[in-house]
Amino acid sequence: MNHPALARYPLALPGHHLLQVLHESENAIIVLASAPGGQPVVIKRFKFDASKLDQYLVDEFLMESLALGLLAHRGLVRPIDAGLLAGALYMIMEYVPGHTLRRQLSLMPLPPLEQALQWFTEITLALGEIHGIGLLHQDLKTSNILVRNDNSLALLDFGLETRLLVATGFMREDEIYCTPYYISPERIIGDPPDERTDLYALGVILYELLVGHKPYESTSLEELLKKQAIAPIPLLPATLHAYQPLVNGLLAKFPENRLQSTNIVVRLLQDIKQK
Repeated sequence: MNHPALARYPLALPGHHLLQVLHESENAIIVLASAPGGQPVVIKRFKFDASKLDQYLVDEFLMESLALGLLAHRGLVRPIDAGLLAGALYMIMEYVPGHTLRRQLSLMPLPPLEQALQWFTEITLALGEIHGIGLLHQDLKTSNILVRNDNSLALLDFGLETRLLVATGFMREDEIYCTPYYISPERIIGDPPDERTDLYALGVILYELLVGHKPYESTSLEELLKKQAIAPIPLLPATLHAYQPLVNGLLAKFPENRLQSTNIVVRLLQDIKQK
């Protein structure tokens, strides 16, 4: 397959036939391919030169990819394999037909409440699986969530490569690796991420699912980050008032005041539904 990105960042995996470039970001190329058995897979080929990395960083990436693959949770796009070939670090993932939740919400900005809560629950449970093995997502947003053809969701694009981007110079250590609309206040000031950082992004998605737009919006990056840091948590419409404690608990400005785990989030949602 001829493609300018692959000409610059080649990848030739034995037995794999590259079919189509699905996406190109600043850091990686996403390619649809045919595996040796004929089944479709997705390959993420990172652009940085991994041959210059310390071996322990590569080993950590490979082990974390394996750990995610062993979860076999339907709410996660499962890594199948990962490796290093001629300086190119790659991850092979299952191919999930569908489109992103971001696209879905652009077509249907305000899903029915039952559907919104179902999606939110699926995202929360999948995030809990990641946290359960000691990993973080670090870039949770609607464009990193796939809507399968049966309307169920699957998370993708886990933040496994963040340390590698810093080590190879693709990202500064003090640079924020996430999306401004979903960034937590503590990340804006440079504090390290933890589970509660992901939970803040989860709160942004909840608000978006319930109301049809993000809690904080601006055409100015500076103004948007300021709102994330200090603006009051927006109030839900009166008809959704019962879910305000959940929104407040996820969008709390200080991580110590935030809901502390996905298990707590699920329990609070169940309590609200039962009232």
